[in-house]
Formats: sequence, C-alpha cells, structure tokens
Amino acid sequence: MGALFHFTRLDAGAPLADDARMFWLLIVLLTACHAVAAEDRARQVVIVYNERDPESRSLAEYYAQRRGIPTNQLCAISARPAETITRREFNEEVREPVLRFLIGNGWLSQRASVENGRPRIDTVSSRVSCLALICGVPLRIERDPTVLETPYTKGARPEMTRNEASVDSELALLPVHGLPIAGPLRNPFFSSKVGFAPPLNRSMFLVGRLDGPDASAVRRMIDDALFAERYGLHGRAYFDARGIQDKGYIEGDTWIKGAHEALRAAGYECELDEREELYDDNYPMTDVAVYAGWYASNLTGPFQRPDFRFRRGAVAYHIHSTSAHSVRTQVAAWVGPLLLKGAAASMGCVFEPYLALTPQVDLFFKRLVEGWTFLEAGYAASPSLSWQTVFVGDPLYRPFAVSLEEQIISLKADNRPELEWAWLRKVNLSARDEALKLCRAKAGELRSAVLHEKLGDLLSAGAAVRAYEQALQHTADAFTRVRVTDKLVNVLLADKQPAAALARHEAQLLNLANPAVAARFYTKARDLARAAGNQDKVRHYQTKLDELNRPPEPPSAPETTSK
Repeated sequence: MGALFHFTRLDAGAPLADDARMFWLLIVLLTACHAVAAEDRARQVVIVYNERDPESRSLAEYYAQRRGIPTNQLCAISARPAETITRREFNEEVREPVLRFLIGNGWLSQRASVENGRPRIDTVSSRVSCLALICGVPLRIERDPTVLETPYTKGARPEMTRNEASVDSELALLPVHGLPIAGPLRNPFFSSKVGFAPPLNRSMFLVGRLDGPDASAVRRMIDDALFAERYGLHGRAYFDARGIQDKGYIEGDTWIKGAHEALRAAGYECELDEREELYDDNYPMTDVAVYAGWYASNLTGPFQRPDFRFRRGAVAYHIHSTSAHSVRTQVAAWVGPLLLKGAAASMGCVFEPYLALTPQVDLFFKRLVEGWTFLEAGYAASPSLSWQTVFVGDPLYRPFAVSLEEQIISLKADNRPELEWAWLRKVNLSARDEALKLCRAKAGELRSAVLHEKLGDLLSAGAAVRAYEQALQHTADAFTRVRVTDKLVNVLLADKQPAAALARHEAQLLNLANPAVAARFYTKARDLARAAGNQDKVRHYQTKLDELNRPPEPPSAPETTSK
C-alpha cells in the first residue's frame, strides 16, 4: 500500500452530476437542526444484523437490551457472511432489505414523482437517524468495473471515479435515491457545530458498527462504553505525530496536534511525540485512554506487548490507508488489533481514502470532548460519504456524557479505583497554587501513584524527588516505574547530582534479556556515568553496549574427513 494521496478539496478535478450538486445545496437545512435529547437517541436507532452469521443476532439482542432499544428496531438481513462483498450483493442483500424494513415498519416514508419527465423518489419523513450494524454484516464493497457512470465521471481524475467503498458509508445515503456510486460525495454534516437531528435524517443517516475480532470483544465494547458514560473516560492520552513538513501530508500532523490540545484542555495527561519514528515497543506507555497516531500499515510499538491493555472505554485511532481493511482480524491492520487490546471505539478506512478525505482527528476529538456521541463526532469530522470510512464502536457512546464533578461523585459513592484519575483531571484544570494543594492532599489521601507522579511534575529539586519516590512505592507496573524513574533521574541531574541519578537509574529492575530494553538502559547508564565523572562505569556500560551490538559469529564450516 502506498502513502496516502493528498487532496486539498473533495471536488478537486472531480465534477458531480447536476442532481448531486443540487442535492447537496438543498440540504443546508442543517442550520435548522437542534441537538437530540439523550433519552431520545435510542428511539432513533435501528440495529441491523445478519441472519447468516451465527453470532450476529445474539449480539444485536445484547446491544438492544443494554441500550434499552425496543426489539422492533432490529432489522434482519440475509447476506453472505464475509467482510468483502460485490456491489450486486450489497444492493440485493444489504441495501434493499434495510430499505424495505425501514419503509415497511414506518421508519421512513418516501414519495415517487416525475420532474421534467424524469422519475424521482424523495424521502418525506424519517424517524431513524442511526443504523447500528452488528458483527456479521459485510464491511466493504469491492470495485465493480462493469459499472459505468460516464455522466458523473467524465473529466474526473481516475482516482475519483473508483466505486469500491465501505458498506457503512454507502448506507449513510440510504434515504436518497439516484446518487452516483463512483467517487466520494460531500458530507453535509461535516464540521457541524450542532448535533445530528431531523430534518437532516431525511438526507443521510449516521451509520456505525459494533464489530471486532470476536463476539466477546464486541460485548466488552458495549459494556465498556456504558461504564465510561457513568464513571468517565480515565487515563492518559498519547499522540504520535511524524514531525512532517511536506505540504501534502502536514495536515495529518496538524490534526494530531489539534487533538492533543483538545484533550489537554480537558485536563488529561497528554504526550505528543513529534519524531518521525513511531513509539517503540518498550516506550513506557501506560494507562491509555486516548490514542491517535500515524503512519504504519500494522499494529506496532507498545501495543504489541503481550500485557498491553487500554483503559476501559478507550478511543484509539491510527491513520493509515487501509487501517480497517478487516476489523475481524487479531493481527492485521489497526482497528481489529486495537479493539482486541481493549479499546472500546476505533475507526479506519477499508480501501485507499486519500488523506484529505479521512476523518479530521482534531475535529473528532473536539466534538467528542464536547459531549457528542462517538458516531456524531466521527461524521462531523468526515468530509465525505459514499467512500471508505467505518466507525467501530457503540454508535451511542458518549464518553463525556457527564461532567467531571458528576464523575467524582459517582466514583466516590461506588468506591471506584478510577477516582485518582478524575482528581488528576481536576488538578490539571486548576490554577497552579490550587492544583498543588489539591494534588498533595489527594495523593496522600488515596496513596496514589498517579497523583504522586503528578505532584513530582509540579514540584522541583528535593520535593519532586520525594514525590516520585512515593509514586514508585505505590506502583508495581514495570513501565510506570520506568517512566517515573526517568523523571526522578532528570530532576537529580538538573539539581547537579549525577552520581545520585546514576545510582537511581541502576537500581531499576528491568528485563535486560530484551535487547531494546538493555540498549536503552546501558546507553542512559553510560551517559549518566560520564556526567558523574565515573570512567570505570563509562567503560563498563560501553562494553555492554558493544557486546549487545556485536554481530553474531558466523556458523563454523562443517568438518570434512579426508579419505
């Protein structure tokens, strides 16, 4: 797969049909939309499952029960149980059955007419705003070279005439009849400042899916979304930019930096990596609630560690051309493996989307933090429909459904261990003097490694060292200990105590059988020894590094016996 192709605008060199142009102009009705009350959301969801998949119906029923969605809002289809299907299969086994269900059960009302001698069908009313596709419903539609749409594609660039797409993105335009299937179409909800609501649902739906590597992962995603809505989304946020300056790709970094700012403003402990390299396998990444990064074809870095797990309710996204070419895999691409590692929601593309037509990460997280549902935030961040994106997670998931104050009350009442993370956000949202006072009080009260580490960040010199030592006493997690020890060592260095810094670094109990861990440990130990003027240890650790980097001895040639 090549790099993402850059487009500055959706219509760059790709004219749309007159009808399509008029369609997008008319639905500026969005300005009349109002936010939908939370209690009404479930009444506007239709759940679609596949009868030919053995797990699909039970998952649909489980989701309906957990979300309080009436069973008459479950739509059964009978499609070939595969992730990739043909355009004909999509039309006959997915699109038409869903449309018949909606019309037959009064969810959608359409009217046929003739205009200028041409037949047309208009949706005149809709009681549904969201389709929730359940694991077993096909994921993507392969390219059909037999479909020719010359009036729509004449003069367009070849890459904008492709007709492969995600099932979800095609179903988003189910209320509209007669649109072209080649190339992307503008999303009228893109960059909206108000939540999705009628009358826009007469022109498009929000379509997402509860899908993943296996049925247990899907049930866990549903449960975790509800957990996070009650108690909050707690943990750290990591953002992996590329430090890129190429004008065709710099917007990817711009989006990720904007997402970092949105989460930092919401009080999260955030890390932004602007190196070209991705986080390495042994980076001390822990307690991940939010992740956004790019650009690798398959899961890599800390996520590959056998013991890596996201926090409950975590939202994770990696930008790549085909990050969702399969969501039922445990090892390939990103979406499936991220969900397997415990994320509750992710998104990606099933075929090459081109960077400008992927979800804008900064806008997505801004809307999410404002209290929008996962699916609303996703579609508000997506410029195109009838294209490549899928959103995988509970469509109704609102990780910021309740205020931080309400979260603290619930966590205290139920004696939840996540309370320390809520107080951490409170500390980060407070003025410095109040933050220091609050952090010191809650760190001691809860005996919290999380808050003692933060206290060390707020302090300096000896006071910071004592706080970090307290954090180390309260955690057994190896990578948390690496991170806190690094901070402690840096404070000692800044305080001109290189010998103490070296001693503290050497006291770590690390798995030096791992070459990457050993190289990191020996390199830092050598540099600290040099700063402390301890030449014996400089030589010792340099020797260790040389041994580690020495190429293996070639195998000896087998002995021969002369006759």
